[in-house]
Amino acid sequence: MNRRGVFRAFIFLFCTLIFLTSCFFDEFEYQGDYPELFSSALGSILGTIGYEPHGLGFIPPTIEILEVDDFGRVLFAYSEDSTGDTTGFSRLILQKTEGEYAYFYPHYNFITNRYSSRSFTLEEINALKEANRWNQEMSDNSEFAKVRITRQKEAGPIPDKQLRGVYNDIFTDRQLTRSNNMRYWTIHLRDDNFGRSVYFSEGRSNGRYIFTVLFFHADPIIDSEIGILELSNRFNYQTELRLFMEANGWNTPSR
Repeated sequence: MNRRGVFRAFIFLFCTLIFLTSCFFDEFEYQGDYPELFSSALGSILGTIGYEPHGLGFIPPTIEILEVDDFGRVLFAYSEDSTGDTTGFSRLILQKTEGEYAYFYPHYNFITNRYSSRSFTLEEINALKEANRWNQEMSDNSEFAKVRITRQKEAGPIPDKQLRGVYNDIFTDRQLTRSNNMRYWTIHLRDDNFGRSVYFSEGRSNGRYIFTVLFFHADPIIDSEIGILELSNRFNYQTELRLFMEANGWNTPSR
């Protein structure tokens, strides 16, 4: 084979590799028994994508039911990160499923650490249960967040081109370097009833990871003053995220 033939073969194999890689990442579907738990975890924990990238493929998440209370709430373990460095190991409580939706208390329905799926203390688990009214009468749906039950991470309402532009602007303005890892572009969390949405991004500055939350209004625009949050802790941000979303008018009628 001459040089031109070798070059063409190389280009063909390279393009095939890129195509297959794209298919693996874009078409992953959870095949397990708990799509409602899978969906509630993806709508609760920042940065989750539903799997762990591995070579040209993926490793499905670990989901384990740990306990069910007298009213049907489910305490479960979730992890899509074998090292704990990315999204950590989590315990979550699902309140209920109804139709095609999973319901949970917003913000305080989970706890996360980066060390081990077995390293949560009894005090931490009991506090999680108390915050989620474990073994008490079920609350009205108005108190819950909800996500559509799915077997695949949903991209969210903001077009990819706009997300890339916002991502580049933010990290350029803050003199940050984009992570080379595919999972660290801009990852959708969930939407409210009025067209607003929350996303998560990551970059690095002087070797330090910077974790950023973006709040899009229905326009869709970001308020440059209060619509960008730099997390102080990657694994313990529940109150910080709640205050940020409330400051931006989450789930309230547009002014």
